[in-house]
Amino acid sequence: MIRLHGYPISNYYNRVKMALRLKGVGFEEVRAAPSKDEAYLKINPLGVIPTLEIDGVFLAETHPMLEYIEEKFPEMPRLLPADPADRHRVRQLVNYVDIHMDKPIRMLRDYHTLDASTPAALKEIVLRELKQAVQSFNATARFAPYVAGNEISLADCAAYCTIPWFGLLAERHLGENPLSGIQGFAEYRAFMDQNPDFAEIHKTAEKQIKVIERAKKFAGKVGL
Repeated sequence: MIRLHGYPISNYYNRVKMALRLKGVGFEEVRAAPSKDEAYLKINPLGVIPTLEIDGVFLAETHPMLEYIEEKFPEMPRLLPADPADRHRVRQLVNYVDIHMDKPIRMLRDYHTLDASTPAALKEIVLRELKQAVQSFNATARFAPYVAGNEISLADCAAYCTIPWFGLLAERHLGENPLSGIQGFAEYRAFMDQNPDFAEIHKTAEKQIKVIERAKKFAGKVGL
């Protein structure tokens, strides 16, 4: 029995979901929010999502979780290439997404949540980081037709599930979207969306985001 615990607005949850689908592995989705409750901390010590449950064993942290999936289910498609140089390219692209795009935008979002008057200096630092990340990503990505080349990989799980939504977050908090400078991404997104399994990931995330935003507006109106 395989269960994926989390929520489909999480890009990390969605990339594990995408990897399991690519491997053709059947699994159950279990809705769970980040929690510091003692019961949840026993299965995920940081209290974050996602958590992957396989035959009663609970796995935390997305990157080792994805590599576990690759090792446990070696069936094609291979999500980490056999060639060491190609494998490095995939991991390099994942780092550009996670460390140099996701992390600074997430920091900006979280700071804004705490204080609406986000300092201009912080915005400048994040914008500079994102522009450098885009340049590095452009120099490394292939889009032939997948992010790292002619085979789908963990780089696709990272980019497809992160860049569209974090581009919107960047525009919301910076007034511009530096991630739109990723060359060929719009065409790549259109190509990936032709697969209904992939497109469903974005449709479900979009639906859940709208539900949450409506709930926030309602709470504001009634003073909750």
